[in-house]
Amino acid sequence: MIGDAIRFVTRTVGRTVDAGEQWLFDGKKATYGLAAMRILIGVAILGSLIVNFTNRHYVWGPGARWLTPWLTVDEYGAPFTWVFAQDDGTAVFTLKYLLLAALAVAFTLGWRTRVVTPLLMIAIASLMRLNPLADDAGDNIVRIMLLFLCFADTSMRWSLDARRRARPGYRPLVPLPPWVGTLFHNVALMAVATQVFMVYMTSGLSKVQGSMWQEGVGLYYPLRIGQYAPWPGLNELVYTNGVFVTIGSYVTVFVQVLFPLLLLRRGTRVLALLAIFAMHVGIAITMALPWFSLAMIAADMVFIRDDTYRAAIRWARRSRQKQPAEPSPAETEPAEVP
Repeated sequence: MIGDAIRFVTRTVGRTVDAGEQWLFDGKKATYGLAAMRILIGVAILGSLIVNFTNRHYVWGPGARWLTPWLTVDEYGAPFTWVFAQDDGTAVFTLKYLLLAALAVAFTLGWRTRVVTPLLMIAIASLMRLNPLADDAGDNIVRIMLLFLCFADTSMRWSLDARRRARPGYRPLVPLPPWVGTLFHNVALMAVATQVFMVYMTSGLSKVQGSMWQEGVGLYYPLRIGQYAPWPGLNELVYTNGVFVTIGSYVTVFVQVLFPLLLLRRGTRVLALLAIFAMHVGIAITMALPWFSLAMIAADMVFIRDDTYRAAIRWARRSRQKQPAEPSPAETEPAEVP
């Protein structure tokens, strides 16, 4: 009896280890999802830099020197102190700011991502450290995800690097054994997924402990905060609807706490992703946090399977091919009567 139990446990552990090893080394996973994540994170970074461009000196630049005591709260060391410095002048700071925006564009387009990604991570962290009060959860997610993406191949799809690799005679700058790149890629993917699980589960469990979310009124109070309401009338329509507030509050907690488990089956995975996307879109619209929402949606893109992306691409191509062609001028003009 004991021997049978030991053999069963041994076989189960062996199959699990074999399956994990095969998953790690049998090709790069979520290539489309990581490409979509790269694009959306790049757009979020670039969008934040653009909307803050006119106030850049007062948020991070020379006009933000009143924040000097706060810089000791979240101390950064090298290399995050190499790009932006506290004593940068207006011209130097603006030049570095524009270079950071150029890195964000290159990252979004997938140009030399192996080099651009770590440079962007260092530069964005160097900028954000100059004003901890201006950072939010979205900035933290971007910095953490950029660290993981340094080890993933985010340019296999929808990138300039992919077009360059497809050319005849392409040779990588630093050739590595294929299994090394595959291992790093998949481990980085696991790190991204784990970080997302931690964010959602921590947020959901903290909500469960509060009486407001237990009573189904958790959405009511954040929507009443005036400084987070770009359209107060829209927020009022939402928080005055008791049924929507109750259902939204319970669904939010349920999906966040059980998010990893809901991804195990296709039906629940689709519902969970749709609910999460709707939640972040709602946060972006009703609480004026578009870049935070976009960063979280970007991280969620890795949970959509490559087969789904391929099916969407095929559907888009078929839809484009079915569109009627515009008639030529000879067809539209009436023929001359002899």
